[in-house]
Amino acid sequence: MANKPLHAYTVAEASNLQVYQNYKCEILTLSGATEQTTAAWDTPAKEILFYSPGGVADDDGITISLKVGGSHGADIVLSHDNLPFTLKGMLIEEVIIHGQSGDADAITVLSFH
Repeated sequence: MANKPLHAYTVAEASNLQVYQNYKCEILTLSGATEQTTAAWDTPAKEILFYSPGGVADDDGITISLKVGGSHGADIVLSHDNLPFTLKGMLIEEVIIHGQSGDADAITVLSFH
């Protein structure tokens, strides 16, 4: 009976790992109602994770606008209590984030392409 070595993957496992090889991570600093836009990616993002780099700083919210299929849809309003927050199941071309307070907040955007 032969055992599979620890470093060997099945075809399905290897294919699933390739999904997460192309990613981009950005830390955006929001001050008040200043608009911050992540770079429009070369290829649309399949999955985006939003999280606060230093944990929950305050109860102020952020507004997220997504560009999907060439147009922006309705805004998503999140408080820091809702972070981390994941979006998947659509091809996202761009993300615009607005702060809702006068305090400087930071949010990390991790996108998988």
